[in-house]
Amino acid sequence: MKRNEVNKNDLSPMMQQYMDIKDEYPTELLFYRVGDFYELFFEDGETASRELELTLTGKNAGLTERVPMCGVPFHSVNPYIEKLVSKGYKVAICEQLENPTTTKGMVKRGVIQVISKGTVVDSDLLNDHDNHYIASIKDYNYLYMLCYADISTGELNVMSVPHNKEKLISEVLNLGILEVILKDNMDVELIGTLKGNYGIEVSISEHLLENDYTYLYENLEDEHMKESIKHLLYYLVIKELKDLSHMKAANIVYSDDYLEMDVHTVRNLELVETLRLKDRTYSLIWLLDKCKTSMGSRKLKQWLMNPLKKKELIIDRYNKIDIFNNEFILKDKLRNALYEVYDIERICGKLTCGNLNARDFLQLKNSLKVLPEIEKIIKELKLNYTIDIHKDIYDLLENSIYENPPVTIKEGYLIKAGYNKELDELKEIRSGGKTFIADFESKLKENTGIKNLKVGYNKVFGYYIISDMVCMIKQLL
Repeated sequence: MKRNEVNKNDLSPMMQQYMDIKDEYPTELLFYRVGDFYELFFEDGETASRELELTLTGKNAGLTERVPMCGVPFHSVNPYIEKLVSKGYKVAICEQLENPTTTKGMVKRGVIQVISKGTVVDSDLLNDHDNHYIASIKDYNYLYMLCYADISTGELNVMSVPHNKEKLISEVLNLGILEVILKDNMDVELIGTLKGNYGIEVSISEHLLENDYTYLYENLEDEHMKESIKHLLYYLVIKELKDLSHMKAANIVYSDDYLEMDVHTVRNLELVETLRLKDRTYSLIWLLDKCKTSMGSRKLKQWLMNPLKKKELIIDRYNKIDIFNNEFILKDKLRNALYEVYDIERICGKLTCGNLNARDFLQLKNSLKVLPEIEKIIKELKLNYTIDIHKDIYDLLENSIYENPPVTIKEGYLIKAGYNKELDELKEIRSGGKTFIADFESKLKENTGIKNLKVGYNKVFGYYIISDMVCMIKQLL
């Protein structure tokens, strides 16, 4: 049974709601939240059951024939999403926007995010050593404008590429771009090469994002660069519902500053992966990467893929290396301090996208804890770096978050006792606390004048009020 073969008016109210939402996301696999499951219907259900090796069942939807359906538990959905996205599918997450226990009638639902190859932010689905780029390519007939971003780290770059398809493809492959956004009039041969030969996800978008996130490009003078950034932003903000408030202002990449290497050179030199097994192990980056943080590993890869050409930049980098080699005691102290720093870039990305959990809060706090030590060492080395230690954020996390909280923020036991008086009272009430019951009982006695009134609590009935008069009436009945 196909979705377009069904008369929407014949469907049950819930399936009519599904159809309305699915009409807005026709090319995505719609994970439709129903209770404790995400369910997929019609062609989506058939595709998901095949790709995820799930049992295809059916659902009564008001029709004589059952609608094809498969589902996955909401609490363990990430591995399923990862598998589908890695195969080139886009996933739209449709959540219940109201509490089903307190809502009369149909629960309101809506898509809260769209996940594709280039827009994954969950750290469980990302490689710590690599950036996760999504890019916009615009063809101006005499040059290509390439804008690429990693929304998991907040990085945004823009560069011009000569109007040569081979050079453009080399840039895309060397950067490891996973998804590109093109206009509908783009070269068909280019689309076929990117998608067919290299497995890069290609999406089509015609619009530009105006009057929003202007701080990302307002300092740029080149109108083509601004247009390229707006083209990418429209896809991320409007199409995929991303919050990009953590993104940093666009960085212009000048290709003349770096040694040009085509994709064949990178591959044959085995800079980032071996020629035979296509694996990082035993490549040059594997040999060189002794970084203590994931952020350092990504930066090292960027340097390796973009060798400097300008003499003054090379000398400046060598001078800094020389400082570390001479101050080997401070170098070891700095390495030990950096070992305590988690991936702050991606934690901030998860925070903005609403995917943060209690473990991430602790990782952020522990990372901020060592920043004063890192700042002190940097000053002793006389390096021209400014480090904001964010003491206010550290104090907030230290005073509010338990040291051993649950993984998800919905399980409770996250905020420390004593941090918020109102929250402590609510916790006391929820647990049937003796202090709350005693205070409540005292107030009732004072207000009613009943001296022998008693307030109690049990897990079956909750709170109850009883007095000797009530007991006497029960005995008479």
